Amino acid sequence: MNAALATLPILVTLGLLAARVKALYAALAALASAAVLTALAFRTPLGELADSGLHMLPTAVELAAILFGGILLSELMSRTGAQRRLGDWIGGACRTPGRAVLLVLLGVTPFAESLTGFGIGVIVAIPLLRQLGLSPAKAAVVGLLGLVTVPWGSLAPGSLVAAQLGGVGFQELGVYSALLSAPVFAICAAAALAVTYGVRGALSLAGDWLLAVGTLWTVIWAVNAFVGVPLAGVLGGLAVIAALLLVSRAQDGPRQPAEPIARTLTPYAFLVGGLLAGRAALAAAGVEEGWWAVLAGPAGWLLLTVALTPRLLGGRDAVLGAAVRDTLGRWWLVTMTTVVFLALGTLLTASGMSRAIAEAAAGLGPAYLVLAPWIGAAGGFLAGSNTGANAMFAASQGATAQVLGYPAVQLVAVQNVSAALASGAAVARVVLAAQLAQSAPGPSDEPGRGSEASAGTGAGTGTVLVQAPAATATATATATAATVDPSRVLRTVLGVYAAVFVALGAIALLWR
Repeated sequence: MNAALATLPILVTLGLLAARVKALYAALAALASAAVLTALAFRTPLGELADSGLHMLPTAVELAAILFGGILLSELMSRTGAQRRLGDWIGGACRTPGRAVLLVLLGVTPFAESLTGFGIGVIVAIPLLRQLGLSPAKAAVVGLLGLVTVPWGSLAPGSLVAAQLGGVGFQELGVYSALLSAPVFAICAAAALAVTYGVRGALSLAGDWLLAVGTLWTVIWAVNAFVGVPLAGVLGGLAVIAALLLVSRAQDGPRQPAEPIARTLTPYAFLVGGLLAGRAALAAAGVEEGWWAVLAGPAGWLLLTVALTPRLLGGRDAVLGAAVRDTLGRWWLVTMTTVVFLALGTLLTASGMSRAIAEAAAGLGPAYLVLAPWIGAAGGFLAGSNTGANAMFAASQGATAQVLGYPAVQLVAVQNVSAALASGAAVARVVLAAQLAQSAPGPSDEPGRGSEASAGTGAGTGTVLVQAPAATATATATATAATVDPSRVLRTVLGVYAAVFVALGAIALLWR
């Protein structure tokens, strides 16, 4: 009975989103239902709830700062023309459009996300995809599908939490998570190409798809097995970028970019260098969480980066004020939605509702293995964080494995990978992706003026329409103006993820 009640907030969220209720209202309704259940059925001392809220506060502030800095960085890169130059460089280095999309999808996005976490990979990728000619809706979908290395995002704190709470070795969990990521990389990359170019167009890119997926999977597995967990996603993303660029050079010959690219990359280089320095300082001081971790982590360095970006790019300081004004108009709604969903995940954990769901599911016996990815996915979707989802469910997944006589590391790895993937479809992240895609200029737009190209979605069907195989991605830039619908982007991404979770469940059952 308790388990059935505990699922109500999740069902409320999914039902309202399916009914096209705005994400913020769906989150508030789910939070209200969870609060009522906490008061009536999952009675928890107020002191414990208050402690959980205070523990969550630095995370909420950090997320709000990261969202603001991420949107502002995208706006500044657009206004200064840096995104256009970077997109032109990638397009010039990979003269096959599909190869350029794969480079961003499985190279740039995993690299950025593995270094920084918190969805910054999407912030970097979506403006580049728009410059490569993808319509706003397609850029939002493909950008989100690039979040495939989240178990190693922000140098893998989520995987560390899963290992600690699940009672398994950190490096062993990294290796098993890498093995399980093969269907994640393959399905998400194939779906992204199909969304962009249609099924026939995607099939014509099978060679590049196989190279990118194989390179990413092999390098991530090897780094986890022989080097260590934290750097696996970073090195995997770099390996994909190098592999695709080498193939392009071999097939098309060297091509001199139209404009020097080094200065265009300075904001990203400054951010990466600052993050690495901040991590080293925190590790030396023994600080893992709290306000100092917020200041020295992605939030603090991202805000410092955007403050310096105009000068780093050689632009005028006046552009910063105008960019801040435009950013504030989009930031508050994304942030409110994020904070409410974070509060919901915290309440589900503190009240024991998440534990009740997992324990009840364990009563299914071996059939539980098929459902295990969906439990992890529910945590990732609601918390919007692999760390938060593993804090909810990793311990119960490990305990359930022991009850079933199943290797704990394998089930915790299923939890880790599925929760990480589903965090990419967190409603707040989808809303952010839609906002970025809507405002980022396409190749034919003026810098700073976000084009509103075709959303690329079927009216009223909720299905993303694929481009005709003979067309190129550049053709989408001239489509009629439309607004990106976050709910359609969400349904498309969740549809792809559902195929992954089915595959993970089948693998878990066969692994028994």
